[in-house]
Amino acid sequence: MRVFITGATGFIGQHLCRRLVERGDSVVALVRSPSKASTLPGGVDTFSGDLSVFEDARTVLPESDVVIHLAGVIAAKEPSEYDRVNHLAVKNLVECLRRQTWAPKRLVFASSLAAAGPSDLGRPWTEADAPRPTEPYGMAKAKAETALRDAPFPTTAFRPPLVLGPGDDSTFTFYRSAKWRLGFRVPGALEELSIIDVRDLVDAIVLMADDRRPGSFTYFTSHPATTNVRELWREIGRALDRIVLVPPVPKPALYATMLGMTALAKVIPFKNQLDEKQYDQIVAPAFACSSERLRSDLGWQPKHSLRETITNAVKGYREQGRL
Repeated sequence: MRVFITGATGFIGQHLCRRLVERGDSVVALVRSPSKASTLPGGVDTFSGDLSVFEDARTVLPESDVVIHLAGVIAAKEPSEYDRVNHLAVKNLVECLRRQTWAPKRLVFASSLAAAGPSDLGRPWTEADAPRPTEPYGMAKAKAETALRDAPFPTTAFRPPLVLGPGDDSTFTFYRSAKWRLGFRVPGALEELSIIDVRDLVDAIVLMADDRRPGSFTYFTSHPATTNVRELWREIGRALDRIVLVPPVPKPALYATMLGMTALAKVIPFKNQLDEKQYDQIVAPAFACSSERLRSDLGWQPKHSLRETITNAVKGYREQGRL
């Protein structure tokens, strides 16, 4: 199978490229620079450019059986950046593919659980629920899902929850904090969470890419078992051989920190891991979903428990010299 991938140099993208190459697929990755391309596994060809290439009517993309769009921004300096990168770029990609002399058998798009929004305790989201995103990141992903419906070829949007595994910069903060024996949570009932091991997520993406049914689909991609914030910290501590204290941090203190970090990110170039998106997710009563439909439709079966996932992530970070 010939596959064109955006976001191939990211956390999920590198794991996915490795899997596709191992099974013999022909993979072409959109990359911004030679330095980015150096992080790709051997056997992956490159197509030079960034997401702006989809706006150019002269762009000719490599003919592919499947296009997998993983590229996006998870921490933005301005709310408008979420819409520009996570929504408008998807619309531009659909239009760019429409202009090609060929059409993909399927476009697979990385959306997010944030497109559905925070869930209620004890009631994980299903695909039958109407999206209720509460912050710019989730709103942009939800709008991108809507844009896919206008595509003249089959599409699949998948909504991962918290993705865990070696090499992820966005969740590394948890492991680094746990190494110092300190976590945090908001007061009150423990937040319910869905998680997914990056290896299981890659399995799901491959199944979606191989899907040759007509039509368009949206799937949640989570492990069937939910967890909570205290259990998450406990498992990270266990893998690091640490007892992690998890004191409650009042919402006003978190909100003030979020405002300060957001303001600082506008003047100092760093990836802000506590913006409005992260704040909304941290203080939500639950961020959970059910993957029953995906398991039923495509026979997907997540293999890795929370403990196995955390253990593998810590092993990977240690091999990278980060822990």
